[in-house]
Amino acid sequence: MVYAAILAGGRGTRMGGDLPKQYLPINGVPVMIHTVRKFLSCSFVDALVICVPRDYLAYTRELLATAPDVVAAGESVCVTEGGADRTASLENACRFFAQGREIGEDDILITHDCVRPYVTEELIADSVEKARIYGGATAAVPCVDTICVSHGGSVIDSVPNRAELFNVQTPQTFRMREFCDILYSLSDEEKRRVTDASAVFRLRGLTVALSAGSPSNTKITHPGDIR
Repeated sequence: MVYAAILAGGRGTRMGGDLPKQYLPINGVPVMIHTVRKFLSCSFVDALVICVPRDYLAYTRELLATAPDVVAAGESVCVTEGGADRTASLENACRFFAQGREIGEDDILITHDCVRPYVTEELIADSVEKARIYGGATAAVPCVDTICVSHGGSVIDSVPNRAELFNVQTPQTFRMREFCDILYSLSDEEKRRVTDASAVFRLRGLTVALSAGSPSNTKITHPGDIR
């Protein structure tokens, strides 16, 4: 089985406005619907859950009910409560999928930012393939800008070799049983160090491969991104 967790638990404070950015329209269609549709187009994805803020659970279900293709997917598309941070949302997604079913050794978990609606089936498929081989994978693209390190924010202290730098994106995909077992075992201090799903594997020294990313697979963060 291949499970997909769409992380939409954030409030999008940098975007401003009344609605979190995952609900804002692009060409009249909410960002969330755009993203869900990308995963529905993947025949290899068996089930999908969207993790949203508690006070947006009903709103999200009503929103999904307005999209006939999402309705047609039936119980393969579900909504559950997100957490206070990414780690908590990942835990909620894992526990949701584990309800009433046995997670097999070959099962795969895809995690994806809801506000990356330009993901493609090809990127999702490559992430799953790499996770099957290496155990974990994250979409990434080579850095095109020179990156500097400044310890105090005033002067350049060092400049890493750009050829070795990559911008990390989602999807991030893992062997599900292993990922969930590690996630549940993390201490509170370790959980605070989890800035993305791949950190769960990296905290235990496990391999996370680079899968195909794309410059167009952008994350909607600021008002200009919607335009």
